[in-house]
Formats: sequence, structure tokens, C-alpha cells
Amino acid sequence: MEDETSDNAISRADAASEDGDISPLPAVGTKITLQIGEQRFITTAATLTEESGFFSSLLSGRWDNTQEDGSYFIDADADLFKHILRYLRRGVLPIFYDNLKGHDHGMYLALLEEAKYFQIPRLEKWIRDKAYFQAVKVTRTALEREGVDAIDETTGTDIDTDIYPVWTTEKVYVCPRNITVHRGNPSACGKTCRRVQGDADDEYVDEPLLRTVVIRKRTIFDQQACIEGR
Repeated sequence: MEDETSDNAISRADAASEDGDISPLPAVGTKITLQIGEQRFITTAATLTEESGFFSSLLSGRWDNTQEDGSYFIDADADLFKHILRYLRRGVLPIFYDNLKGHDHGMYLALLEEAKYFQIPRLEKWIRDKAYFQAVKVTRTALEREGVDAIDETTGTDIDTDIYPVWTTEKVYVCPRNITVHRGNPSACGKTCRRVQGDADDEYVDEPLLRTVVIRKRTIFDQQACIEGR
């Protein structure tokens, strides 16, 4: 199928060339050199024209718009064009996300304008509709623990853990006989302790207590969302 398409493209180009109306079309597998600003990119006609209306027109052969060395000059941002070409090559929709900063909305906005300029409908829709929000999701869980000794774990790089220690106080029961093993546990005191206590109320003292709030953030990346409709 690919050879037949290539032959058809070459045949159309040859016929047009004989008529003298337009320049020959580049064959499907022909290498194309693009000069984007000060940088050069080498790819194929098939890669450029499959989804881009801009490149389909540029490489249609209707205009002799190549430079002396045969390359095509396009006045665009080379750093942004890297993402355009990466998309055209594999059809994977881009994600610009950082665990600390979140989505890079400035990059999405800049790339949206490039998608419009190069006439790439699927990429334009992905950014315009903010479908990338569905490709990256975040879940959060919060746990409260006493102390910090129990917080010793290894997690994957998709999980960020924040620890917030908080000092507070708690009421601790004091045995009337000051028996250490009875401290904090009124039921541990027997008849002897109660005789020493007499008619007095149970005694409690305030003791410092370290509580730790552990918040885990898990980032879930849906790869399928970036290739649907490819």
C-alpha cells in the first residue's frame, strides 16, 4: 500500500511538471529539511503531511518556495517546533506537567498557537479543550500518627509525602501510689491503689504529645489518553 501511494504521488508530480504548472511533489519517503529560525530539522514528507494542512500545502508543489540548498524556511519558534515534529512523528499528544508546579499552561498556550498555524486539528483540540487534565490525575490521603518513629517507608516516584509535626498535650492518668506501669491506665490500679487514693478524684496531668499529619499525594498518568484517536 505504501509503495502504491508513493508511486501515485510521483506520477502526479511528473504530470504536473510536464505541464509546467507546478513543481514536482516530493515522494512520500523523501527527506525534507526545514529551517525553523536558526535550527534545522530533517524529517520526511509523509511525516509532515499526514496531519498538517500547512505542510500539505507547503509541499504540494504549487509554489517554488525552497531555499538555494533545497531546504524550507519557516519563521517559527524552534523550541516549540520540536514538540510539533515529535507529535507529527508518533501522534502522541503532549503533557507538560511537573509534580511541584502542575501543568505548564504557558507552554500549552504557546503550542496551541503553533497547532493552529500548522493546521493540526487533533493537537489543537487536545490543547483547546484542555483534555490533558484527564491524562494526569492526583489523589491525596491524610493520616494522623503519634510521634515520628513509625514514619519510615519507601514509595515510588509517583508519590510525594509531606509530614507536618504538631505538638499538643494529652491528659495522662497518675497512679495514687506512683507506680510507673500503672501510669496512663486507671484499670491497672487495684484495691491497694484505691485505698491510698481514698475519696479523692483520679489524678491526671498534662503531658506533651507529638502528633504527625502525613499527607500523601499520588500522581496518576493515563498513557492511553495521549494516544486515543491516533
